[in-house]
Amino acid sequence: MKIAFFKISAVPVPFEISRDGLKFSGSLKRKDAELIECKGEIKGEIPYICDRCGAEFNLVVSESVDLLLSEGVFNDEGHENMDVMEFFGAEIDVDEILRSETEAFKSDYFYCENCKNLNL
Repeated sequence: MKIAFFKISAVPVPFEISRDGLKFSGSLKRKDAELIECKGEIKGEIPYICDRCGAEFNLVVSESVDLLLSEGVFNDEGHENMDVMEFFGAEIDVDEILRSETEAFKSDYFYCENCKNLNL
Protein backbone atom coordinates (compact mmCIF):
# COMPACT_ATOMS: atom_id res chain seq x y z
CA MET A 1 0.00 0.00 0.00
CA LYS A 2 1.47 3.31 -1.08
CA ILE A 3 0.28 6.71 0.08
CA ALA A 4 1.43 9.99 -1.46
CA PHE A 5 3.30 12.29 0.94
CA PHE A 6 1.24 15.29 -0.14
CA LYS A 7 -1.99 13.57 0.96
CA ILE A 8 -0.90 13.42 4.61
CA SER A 9 -2.03 16.40 6.71
CA ALA A 10 -2.25 17.23 10.42
CA VAL A 11 -5.38 15.06 10.52
CA PRO A 12 -4.30 11.43 11.07
CA VAL A 13 -4.78 9.13 8.07
CA PRO A 14 -5.57 5.56 9.23
CA PHE A 15 -4.14 2.50 7.50
CA GLU A 16 -4.30 -1.26 7.90
CA ILE A 17 -2.56 -4.02 5.99
CA SER A 18 -2.10 -7.75 6.51
CA ARG A 19 0.75 -9.87 5.20
CA ASP A 20 2.29 -13.23 6.13
CA GLY A 21 0.26 -13.67 9.32
CA LEU A 22 0.84 -10.13 10.55
CA LYS A 23 -1.55 -7.18 10.75
CA PHE A 24 -0.08 -3.66 10.73
CA SER A 25 -2.49 -0.89 11.62
CA GLY A 26 -2.09 2.70 12.71
CA SER A 27 -2.11 6.23 11.38
CA LEU A 28 0.05 8.70 9.50
CA LYS A 29 0.10 12.35 10.50
CA ARG A 30 2.14 15.30 9.26
CA LYS A 31 4.62 16.47 11.90
CA ASP A 32 6.13 19.29 9.86
CA ALA A 33 6.85 20.20 6.23
CA GLU A 34 9.41 17.39 5.87
CA LEU A 35 8.34 14.65 8.29
CA ILE A 36 5.37 12.33 8.71
CA GLU A 37 4.68 10.60 12.01
CA CYS A 38 3.80 6.90 11.78
CA LYS A 39 2.23 5.36 14.87
CA GLY A 40 0.78 1.90 14.94
CA GLU A 41 1.18 -1.68 15.97
CA ILE A 42 2.09 -4.99 14.42
CA LYS A 43 0.29 -8.08 15.70
CA GLY A 44 0.14 -11.69 14.68
CA GLU A 45 2.29 -14.80 14.42
CA ILE A 46 5.16 -15.68 12.13
CA PRO A 47 7.06 -18.92 11.60
CA TYR A 48 10.46 -18.81 13.28
CA ILE A 49 13.37 -21.14 14.00
CA CYS A 50 14.55 -21.40 17.61
CA ASP A 51 17.91 -19.70 18.04
CA ARG A 52 19.06 -22.42 20.43
CA CYS A 53 17.89 -25.81 19.07
CA GLY A 54 16.71 -25.02 15.52
CA ALA A 55 13.13 -26.23 16.05
CA GLU A 56 10.39 -24.48 14.13
CA PHE A 57 7.68 -22.64 16.09
CA ASN A 58 5.27 -19.74 15.72
CA LEU A 59 6.60 -16.50 17.14
CA VAL A 60 3.93 -14.20 18.57
CA VAL A 61 4.44 -10.59 17.49
CA SER A 62 2.93 -7.65 19.35
CA GLU A 63 5.06 -4.58 18.67
CA SER A 64 4.33 -0.88 18.66
CA VAL A 65 5.69 1.24 15.84
CA ASP A 66 6.67 4.88 16.33
CA LEU A 67 8.61 6.23 13.37
CA LEU A 68 9.21 9.42 11.49
CA LEU A 69 9.03 9.18 7.70
CA SER A 70 11.06 11.53 5.56
CA GLU A 71 10.48 12.39 1.94
CA GLY A 72 14.00 12.04 0.61
CA VAL A 73 17.23 12.29 2.58
CA PHE A 74 16.69 13.11 6.25
CA ASN A 75 18.76 15.93 7.70
CA ASP A 76 19.23 15.04 11.37
CA GLU A 77 20.55 18.45 12.32
CA GLY A 78 18.69 19.66 15.41
CA HIS A 79 16.96 16.30 15.98
CA GLU A 80 17.71 13.87 18.79
CA ASN A 81 17.65 10.06 18.69
CA MET A 82 14.86 9.58 16.19
CA ASP A 83 13.87 6.50 14.26
CA VAL A 84 13.53 7.86 10.74
CA MET A 85 12.77 5.95 7.57
CA GLU A 86 13.52 7.67 4.27
CA PHE A 87 11.29 7.29 1.22
CA PHE A 88 11.94 8.42 -2.32
CA GLY A 89 9.45 8.92 -5.14
CA ALA A 90 6.99 11.06 -3.12
CA GLU A 91 5.21 8.00 -1.70
CA ILE A 92 5.12 6.21 1.64
CA ASP A 93 5.24 2.43 1.21
CA VAL A 94 3.40 0.94 4.21
CA ASP A 95 4.36 -2.58 3.09
CA GLU A 96 8.02 -1.58 3.30
CA ILE A 97 7.54 -0.26 6.84
CA LEU A 98 5.99 -3.60 7.84
CA ARG A 99 8.82 -5.57 6.19
CA SER A 100 11.51 -3.42 7.81
CA GLU A 101 9.99 -3.50 11.29
CA THR A 102 9.40 -7.26 11.07
CA GLU A 103 13.02 -7.91 10.08
CA ALA A 104 14.26 -5.68 12.90
CA PHE A 105 12.06 -7.63 15.34
CA LYS A 106 13.31 -10.99 14.04
CA SER A 107 16.95 -9.95 14.47
CA ASP A 108 16.60 -10.50 18.23
CA TYR A 109 17.05 -13.94 19.84
CA PHE A 110 13.94 -16.07 20.40
CA TYR A 111 13.63 -19.53 21.90
CA CYS A 112 10.98 -22.23 21.59
CA GLU A 113 9.06 -23.32 24.71
CA ASN A 114 11.45 -26.24 25.33
CA CYS A 115 14.55 -24.04 25.28
CA LYS A 116 12.98 -21.30 27.41
CA ASN A 117 12.75 -23.81 30.25
CA LEU A 118 16.42 -24.88 30.09
CA ASN A 119 18.70 -23.64 32.85
CA LEU A 120 21.94 -22.92 31.03
